[in-house]
Order: sequence, then C-alpha cells, then structure tokens
Amino acid sequence: MDAPRSPTTPNWTVIAAATVVWVGLVLRALGYAPFDISHADEIMQYLEQAKRLATGSGIVPWEFRFGARNSLIGQVLSLPYWLGNALAPGTLAGMHAARITAIGLTLAVLPAAWKLGALTSRVHALAALGVVALWYESVLFSTLLLSEVIAAGPMLLAAALILAPQPSARALRWAGLLLGIGVALRLQYAPFAAVLCIARLRLDRQAWIWLVQGGLGALAICAVSDLVAGQVPLRWILVNFQYNVIEGRAARFGREGPFAYATMLLTHLGPLAAPILAAAVLAPARYRPLVYALVATVLFHSLIAHKEYRFIWIAVQAALVLAAITSVSLLERSARARGMQVTGAGLALLGALWFMMSMAAEAHSGGARAMRGGAPIVRAALAGVAQGPACGIAIPDQWRAHLVSALLPRAVPIYVAPETVMSAIEPLPPGIAASANVLVFPYLPRGAAGFEERGCEENGVMRACTYVRKGTCKADPHWTYQAALERETL
Repeated sequence: MDAPRSPTTPNWTVIAAATVVWVGLVLRALGYAPFDISHADEIMQYLEQAKRLATGSGIVPWEFRFGARNSLIGQVLSLPYWLGNALAPGTLAGMHAARITAIGLTLAVLPAAWKLGALTSRVHALAALGVVALWYESVLFSTLLLSEVIAAGPMLLAAALILAPQPSARALRWAGLLLGIGVALRLQYAPFAAVLCIARLRLDRQAWIWLVQGGLGALAICAVSDLVAGQVPLRWILVNFQYNVIEGRAARFGREGPFAYATMLLTHLGPLAAPILAAAVLAPARYRPLVYALVATVLFHSLIAHKEYRFIWIAVQAALVLAAITSVSLLERSARARGMQVTGAGLALLGALWFMMSMAAEAHSGGARAMRGGAPIVRAALAGVAQGPACGIAIPDQWRAHLVSALLPRAVPIYVAPETVMSAIEPLPPGIAASANVLVFPYLPRGAAGFEERGCEENGVMRACTYVRKGTCKADPHWTYQAALERETL
C-alpha cells in the first residue's frame, strides 16, 4: 500500500508519471508523419471521410457506399478538419487538425494503463503507464489513424473500471458506455468485450444491469451517428457481417494460416517476446478476466482468413500493460526473498530493462520504416500543386492508396492510371493525359507527351517524381479516383 502523502508534497509517483507522459507526448510529436501510412484505411476510411463530411466533397469507398461501416470517426474528425480549413483556407491546416485530434483520441490508453496498474499499487500503475507511453509500437501506432488504435483506449479504460474489487454502479455504467463505443469503432473487438465482462461479472445480475445501461448509451450514440450519416441505425453491423464473413470480401486482401498471429507477435515484440507474453498471462489473479479477453481476441482473429497485426492491437496493448504489472510484482518478490524492499535504483533498472526490450523489438521488427511509408508520393503531388495552376493530378493504380483529396491544400481532381502504365506495358491513356496536367510517377510513362520533370521525392525505398505540362485540363470521368474504386468494387 502507498504511504500517505503530505498535502504539500506531491507523491514521487505522480511526478514520475507526469514526466513519463510528457516524454510520451514528445515521442509522438517526433513520430508524427501525416504523409506516411501503414494502411490505406488511415486516409481513405477516416481522414478522407472527415474531409468529405466537412466540405461536402470527397472519395467514397465501398464500405460507405454499401453501408458496411459507421461514420463515428469521420464525424468526430470532421469538426477539427472544418475548423482548420475555416481558419487557414488553401492550406493543410484541416488535415493536420484532424490527424492531431486522432492522436489525442489514442491517448486514452495512458489513463487506462495507469488505472489498471493502480488496482495493485501506484508503482505498478507507473510501470504500466511507462510501457504504453514509451514502448516503440505504442508510440508508432498512436500516429496511425486506425480504428483499432482509437478503440483500444476506451476499452482498456473500461477494463480497469470492471476489474476494480467492488465496481460501483457509476463505474459499471461508464464501463458499458466505453465498451459499447469501442465495439462501435471496431466491431471485431466484440469478443474482447464479451469475454472480459463474462469472466468478471459472471452471474452478478445487478452488475450486468448497470453495465447494460451504459451500453445502451453507446447504442444511442451509434444510432444518432447513423441517422446523421443517412443510414438505418446499426444496419452497418449486418452489412459488415454479410460482406466480410458470409461473402469473405476481406479475404481478397490476403489469407494467412491459423498461426500467423503467433509469428507476428514474435516479430513485433522482439527477441524477448516469449517472456513478455508469459508475464502477461501470469499477471496477478485480479487481472485474469483481462488475460482471458486478450487470448480470446487472438484466437478469434486466428479463425479469420485475412489477418493483419493491427487487428489484434488491443490484445497487444493489454499484454504490454499486464507484463509491466507482472514485472513489478516479480521485482518485489525478488526483493522480499532477500529480506529487502524495492528501491528507486531497482525500479530504475526495471525501467532500463523495458527500454532495452523496446529498442531490441524495434530493431527486430524494422520499426516505423518497415510499417509505414509512401510520403514521397504525397510530397510529389504537393510539389505539382505548388508549381502552378494544377487542374488534375494522375497517379498509377499501384500508388492509389497513398493519395486522397484530403491530403491536398485545395480541390484538385485525382485520376488513376491502370497498373499496366506503371509497369510500362501500356502507354498513358489519352483521357488521363488530357485530364491531368500533373503526373506523379516513378518515371515519365509512355504516352505522356508534353510533360516535363520538375523534381523527385525519395525516402530510400520509394522514388516519386513530379511531371508537369502546360495548358488546361479536359476532364474524363472514366479515369477519376472514384470511378477507379467502383470498377474494382473498392
């Protein structure tokens, strides 16, 4: 138990926690790279939809054309996007405002980690906070605009409320609300929420009533969101299930075997992945429902053909929190065995160990360079816009995922050339050459008469060059970005 605090002397753990949070924020600021992405969803599903809702124009992918996803994230981010555009029109202020807001939403995992650790002691809370604030992937994923990352914070905060020794009615209602919102943001996190609640509440009827009351609040928020988006409330759940489970639409993006997540965890958690995962599973008994929930999440996603590491991000975050908590308990047990108490030096050594594990894991996985990229494409497009009156930008289909209208400072139509153009099998279609006066390609494609190179952007992996021609544009709707998506049913 923590020693009592003097009303005038702040507890050292609070000072340490504030320092950890400040360092975590600095690391996220340094890692902010809005033109690099890890997944197309970041800009297509969320940033572009925020722009579309804020301005009334934007690209609409299949999920929103068919009604397979709710609009909560786009709706929330549309507010800062609109404000940024209003304050600084003709710039990327709206885009940056939306991206920074998204990073702010991911920070909910920090108080969640603290509250989970505080169920044991403030020292455990500090360790849990330190790991999620400073672990290399926690920093990296906070800068990625993904529903999996945004949903993890409120759901882990709900876990902390549920796992309290005697959760109050208020705490359980808040937990229900947070879990409901988390599932709305990432439907595939439903098994995590279900296993956590069943394992903790069991047959406690009154606790379930309070939890469901909070869940109904989340349901109401989702219903209002759907109505604002012009959808039948919650219909997107059925549509999502129809397309991704029954029809297996997601599997078109790749299929992996049942042990793919085990391989991913070993890669991303680094050389000491096994001890980290063992420490998470061996967390103190009060955290057992959370252990069951994270294991269930990995097993559930292992049954789905299409697998991506981000899909189990909540399990990874939970595992890191639990492993941090266990590491402090092991340090305390070791000290007691020698008839000693844990000292500041011992805790500093533990922190240094976690830092080295993070560095080793980052080196093993490749870190940000291996998990995100594409910035040269955006920078080349921006260079084209900056060099004159751009009336159309054309990119190869292979690069389509990296550029959307939300990444441009003003409205410029984007056209998509077939994959065969970039591979030099076919020349640039005349309709595209007439529609765009800016090309963003690794080299000047055949059939691009009149275009001159104005510079290239590189990052060591990718090279994107800007080619500009004089004159106006004659739009050909067949080659628009939207038409390209619809042709590929994307």
